[in-house]
Order: sequence, then structure tokens, then C-alpha cells
Amino acid sequence: MKSLFLRLLTFMWLAMTLLVGAFALIHAWAFPPEAGELRQNRSARAAETRGENALLCQRQSLGGCAEVLNKRDPRDQRLALYRDGEAVLGPPIAGGAELARAALAAPEQSAFVVDESELTAVVLHRDPRYVVVSEGPVWSRWMFFVVPDTLPYRLLAIVLVTGLVSVLLARYLSRPIARLRQATQQMAAGDLSVRVSAELTRADSETRALGRDLDAMAERIAALIDSERRLRRDVSHELRSPLTRLNIGIELIRRRSPPELGPAFDRIERDTARLDTMIGELLTLHRLEAESSVHGEPIELSALTQQIADDVSLEAEQRGASLRARLEPGCLVRGNRELLRRAIENVLRNAVRFTDAGTSVEVELVRGEGRVRLGIRDRGPGVPPDALQRIFKPFYRVGGDRARNTGGTGLGLAITEQAVQLHGGSVRAENHPEQGLIVTLELPLDALAGAGAQAPAAAGPAAADSPRVASDGTSAA
Repeated sequence: MKSLFLRLLTFMWLAMTLLVGAFALIHAWAFPPEAGELRQNRSARAAETRGENALLCQRQSLGGCAEVLNKRDPRDQRLALYRDGEAVLGPPIAGGAELARAALAAPEQSAFVVDESELTAVVLHRDPRYVVVSEGPVWSRWMFFVVPDTLPYRLLAIVLVTGLVSVLLARYLSRPIARLRQATQQMAAGDLSVRVSAELTRADSETRALGRDLDAMAERIAALIDSERRLRRDVSHELRSPLTRLNIGIELIRRRSPPELGPAFDRIERDTARLDTMIGELLTLHRLEAESSVHGEPIELSALTQQIADDVSLEAEQRGASLRARLEPGCLVRGNRELLRRAIENVLRNAVRFTDAGTSVEVELVRGEGRVRLGIRDRGPGVPPDALQRIFKPFYRVGGDRARNTGGTGLGLAITEQAVQLHGGSVRAENHPEQGLIVTLELPLDALAGAGAQAPAAAGPAAADSPRVASDGTSAA
């Protein structure tokens, strides 16, 4: 039985069966065949009340006194009033005379017998010479379901049985669902190698079918992504050769052409150079996506960032902006120097490209608990909130052709994200409350490269060689 529907139905039926069995056991304990004290008292009080009403009716010479002792419905008692062993009101009851004498002789002035029917005899307090005898049906064990006295036991049985069944059912259902949820989280994190159907062999048929569908979806997505990456790599490789031949052809044609065609050739060369740059970045992005990790040398990140800032500051000067850097020394990380250079340089050049003229780009490098944080802020128009995550996707552009008009290819931030993730770090972007965009790169510190106190020696020469470093560690273009 592998169907989830059938299992749920079976569990519910089982729960109801256990409840009925528990009720029967509780009733058998609460209502044994012999008379219980509670039942005796209840029958005695009811019989005595009706007997005294009938006796009062007879003494006042009212009519219909015998009807007071009659049964009101099939479940009610039939009563007879006895005096000196003789029935004086109501039809005699089999065994009633003997039970009346037993009640007169009993200290508690009552007697109770269960045989084919339940007999109760009670001496009337109004006149001890009279004994009222009642005859009623033997209580069924199923009276347990309607008697208020046993309500706490019924509720306890319901709570225990349904609780036990619910726990077992929840454990059975939650385990495969939890595994499916974990698999979807792995897929959302980029791990498309996850497979779950082999781990759900003991689950129900619906859950196993869902596991197979999830595996098929993961395989299909992985195949599509691999196909897209191969296409991007192959196209990039195939474009390199004709692009090289095109550059050679343009140069040959330029030599044989009149001088007035020079501006047109210059534009063609700029476009081909831009295309060559884009192809190179595509190949770099493909190589980064194919890598799972990177191993390299210890790198003093403050010195590397200072070198990049010195190079980019020239571009900032041309745009009428400045660059200010506050770099904390001793930020040692382990990795590939060239990849980290490209990651930082892409963000920094973007900041310089989009910052407003007359403003400054701020670079801040600080150490944290086991990590180093590099923040780069421009004072440009910022990015729409819904695009903050998408700017790290290949070829994504904010505001249509804005990046294209400023010379961007749409691949720089994608390369930055891949390079930082390969080094075990993370990158995020957020708009500054006042103005501009802040891109933050976080990388793990290298615990094997030595103590942080040794790091300033590596940063010192770079700072001393740069004419733009102020005494407070601020670099201004």
C-alpha cells in the first residue's frame, strides 16, 4: 500500500477503531455488571421521589395516583409501593416483596439487585412503613458514551489515541517532505547535482513520484545551463579567429585608403577592440563558472587595493572626480591575485564611471571577525531596488542603454561575483541613504598566512610609493 491517500485513510480508520476500543475498556471499568455505588444512589433517589409523590397523591384522595409510578418511556423505571410485603399501589414486581423486606432490614434502608432487570428498594422517609420498589432495564455498556460522569475519561482517550496516531503520521509524512525541501534549497543555492529519488524508496507513491520529477527537473536545468555555457564558450572561441583576421584586414585596407577615411577606420577599430574585450570577458566568466574552488598565495589585500586605486584614480581625474581610500593594513587573504585584482577593479571602475562630476568615490577596507570587508561607494544615480541582485547577472543593464553608452559590457560585475565566490566570499550591492551605490566584497582572512601584525610591512612600500596617500591613510586623486 504505497498510495498516500490510502495510508491516510487507513490511519484515520485505525484511530477511530482504537478510540472505540478504548471507550469500551473504560466503560467496562466504569460500569461493571454489578451495581456501583453511584448507580445505586441515583436509582434510589429517583425511586424515592416518585414513591413519595404517589403516596401523597393517595392520601389526598387524588385521582391517577398509580400513573405516577408507571414507566414514562422504555428506558424508564416501573415502580410499585409496598407495605408489609404487599403491593398497595401499582402492579406487583417480581421479587419486589422480598427486596422490600431486605430494604427494611438494611441499615441504609435500601436494597439493590441486578438480574434480568435492575431492582431497587428504598424505604420512604415520609412514612417508614412503606417501601418503593423500582424495576428498570440493565444498563448497557454503551451507556458510557452518554453518561456525563465518564466524560473526562473519554476526552483523555481521544487526546491520547489521536495524539499518538498524529505523531506517527506526522513523522511518516514529514521525513520525505523535509528531504525534498532540503533538495530544493540545494538547487536554489546552485547545486544541481542533488538527487533524491534513491532516498525515497520507502515513501508513498505520490512522494516518490515527486522525487523523480524533482530529479528530472534538476537534470534538465543542469543540461540547459551546461548547454548555454558551452554555447557561450564555443561562440567566444569561434569569434576570436575571425575578429583577429578582421583587424588585420582593416589595417591592410587603411594603408591603401585615402586619409579622409581615417575616422571611419578609427571607429571600426574601436568597435572591434570593444568586441574583443567582451569576448575576453566571456571566456573569463566561463572559466570562473567552471571552477569549483581556487588555491593560491597569501595576498595583502590593502596593498593590492591601493595599487588598483592608484591606477583607477587617473580615470577619476579625467571625469572631474576624486578617489578616497581608507585601507586598514594586515588584511591577508589567500587566493589568485589576478582574479582578485579583476574583481576589485571592475567594481571600482564602475563606481568611477557612474559617479557624478565633482564628487568622490570612497574605498574602505576593514578587518572583521575572521573576514575582511571592502566597501566601494560612488555618488551616482544608484540602482533601482528591484535590480540590486540582478546587476551581477551577465549582460544585465540598468536603465536600458545606460551602461552601453558609458562603455560597459555587462560582464564586469558577473566576473566579480564569480571570482569572490571562488575565494569563499560574498558580494552585495545596496543604495546609500543619501546618494549613490555601495558594493561590498567580503572575503575570509587567511589564518595560515601569519599574524595580522606582520601585514603592515607588506602595505608600507605601496603606501610610501603612492604620491596620493595622505598621513591619515586617505588617498585622493
